[in-house]
Amino acid sequence: MAKRPLGVTIIGILWIIFGIFGLLAGVWLMARGAVFFGPFGLLFGVISIIIGIIFIIIGIGCFQALPWVWTVGVIISVLSIIAGIASLITSGAGALLGIVIPGIILYYLFQPHVKAYFGKV
Repeated sequence: MAKRPLGVTIIGILWIIFGIFGLLAGVWLMARGAVFFGPFGLLFGVISIIIGIIFIIIGIGCFQALPWVWTVGVIISVLSIIAGIASLITSGAGALLGIVIPGIILYYLFQPHVKAYFGKV
């Protein structure tokens, strides 16, 4: 197995942190959102928890060089860029970060040494 690139370690840590925030947001939505928004708050809370768990799993997968993590990372980055563009249209320039960061991650995932680390040569 190739040595893990520093950028992969950083992305893995970021995805774990995003996952933890997703879990916390989900718990909050289930507790408070259900009171204010009824079943929709509960539903959004469950969805947020599921997404948080997925991010934690792929973050851990970065440290284990699991080949499917590269594919999921590309998909998540593309979806994040699309969501960022939609957010940019609806909310303004503040959403640029939601396009730039996933764009950098997507670019990085296609670097030869990163693809090699995940066995995508």
